[in-house]
Amino acid sequence: MKSYAENDKNQQNGKWSEKANDAAKKAEEKLDDIKKEARDAAETQNKDQQSE
Repeated sequence: MKSYAENDKNQQNGKWSEKANDAAKKAEEKLDDIKKEARDAAETQNKDQQSE
């Protein structure tokens, strides 16, 4: 019985770990998107300033 309970607990921990990894991956992707938008905005602003 103990091993079943431990196995169940390990499976739940594994699911939480997968969810945490998925969340971290999504957060990294959002951060990459934000960085790209910031770079694009900075490039656009630089081009606008150079053309003045």
